Amino acid sequence: MRLQLRAIRGAAGCALAVSAALAAPAAGSVPTPSVEGPIPSTAQPGDPSHDYVFYSTPLDLRRAGYTENEYFISGTATRYPSNPADPLADATPIGTMPYKTRIVVRRPANPKRFKGVVVVDWQNVTAGQDIDTEWGASGDYFVRHGWAWVGASVQRVGVHGFAPPSPLAGRGLKQWNPTRYASLDVTNGGTVVDDSQSFDIYSQIAQLAKHPAHGAGPFKGLKVRRVYAGGVSQSARFLLLYYNTVQPLARVYDGFLPGLGGPRVRTDVRTRMLRVNTENDVWRGQGDPAIRIGDTRYVHTWEIAGGSHVPASAVSPDPNDFRAILGGIQTRDIGPQAPFDCVNPGPSDVEVWAVAHTAYDALDRWVTRGIAPPTAQPIEVNGMTGTTWNIVRDADGFAVGGIRLPSVTVPVALNNGENAPANLTNPLNAFCVLYGTHEPYSPEKLASLYRSHGSYVLRVAAAAARLVRQGFLLREDASTLVWRAIRADVP
Repeated sequence: MRLQLRAIRGAAGCALAVSAALAAPAAGSVPTPSVEGPIPSTAQPGDPSHDYVFYSTPLDLRRAGYTENEYFISGTATRYPSNPADPLADATPIGTMPYKTRIVVRRPANPKRFKGVVVVDWQNVTAGQDIDTEWGASGDYFVRHGWAWVGASVQRVGVHGFAPPSPLAGRGLKQWNPTRYASLDVTNGGTVVDDSQSFDIYSQIAQLAKHPAHGAGPFKGLKVRRVYAGGVSQSARFLLLYYNTVQPLARVYDGFLPGLGGPRVRTDVRTRMLRVNTENDVWRGQGDPAIRIGDTRYVHTWEIAGGSHVPASAVSPDPNDFRAILGGIQTRDIGPQAPFDCVNPGPSDVEVWAVAHTAYDALDRWVTRGIAPPTAQPIEVNGMTGTTWNIVRDADGFAVGGIRLPSVTVPVALNNGENAPANLTNPLNAFCVLYGTHEPYSPEKLASLYRSHGSYVLRVAAAAARLVRQGFLLREDASTLVWRAIRADVP
């Protein structure tokens, strides 16, 4: 009888094991792509020949002990629906296709400086070209902490561009330099234009980081322990769809940090995610209760009071500012564009980048040590007007709730997340809705708020220290904000 019981239990165990094996892909089932490169550059960034890495960072990587290299990767991608019937269910493949695209890798030159973390930035293509959004926000954090960054060109627009008469035509890689990027194709010869290939290409990039073929390629010599998925805005939509539908199948990313929007998220995917939205994102749609599910075991959300989808740092005209991804760097590579004509002055100069740094730090601690990020009070909303959510504001016009940086609690200007195009004579003015508002205070108002420059600095220091204690600001960035206050012309 005992032998029969043992046999039955053994058979049941085998059946369960077989069932589990059939239900989930085997480890390593995501293929590793082929790699070509690094692709040489014959010109310096800004040269009219365009024979250099598109959007090459102006950050002094040599001084930081980092390198920047571009590689072409290729393989066969499984296609998954980009608009599935059920965006909260595991994806069903709809075919396969060959692809060839590029990645940009910024990593420590000395493998001993590498701390084991790779961030794969789903390049944002809303403006018609690849944009290094995660590097623009957190490149300095990655360098300080020895992480590697990968710019992933996985969408059609980033590689092939918009066609005329779009005002954004000519910015795709193959349009920008038809020679350097001639061999790239993520459309299977123009037959696939729905970005259904993007999800598996993104998986294969993580697989390449974790399991480089024959130990060669961009990650040679690096001991990669964790790979995080990052991206904002349109990329956040794709990342969240990836998280909901593909991550349960591929399981190659160890954590997710999407920002500035995106749809509803599943709560049963056993991968940790920290979402970071600005006040502008809440105003434009993230105030929806169906999206704001609150913190769960695997998903936390932070919202930044006063912050805008496009922060002031991103539109800096300085081509040597690595954060100027829509300003000096874009002008260097694409050319100047007419300034936007918005209803309010902007963008907001709330330091969204500081919260992004803290978020990466918190995500890594959550993944490696199981310490969940602190819970942040959401920005308060009170119903909708038209298509936007009504932000509850205090007597000074600042949003109530959210993560409140010193630029909100010790203000020298009114910063909020709301703006609109003054006109659409220039169709690009539509981007004004992403800018938020920045209205500097008059000298008289500053004098009424702060007795002296020293008292202003002390209040900034106290506000920054409070955020450090709460877990929403890193000490290194608190010091940066205090030094900015010391140099500010207040009052």
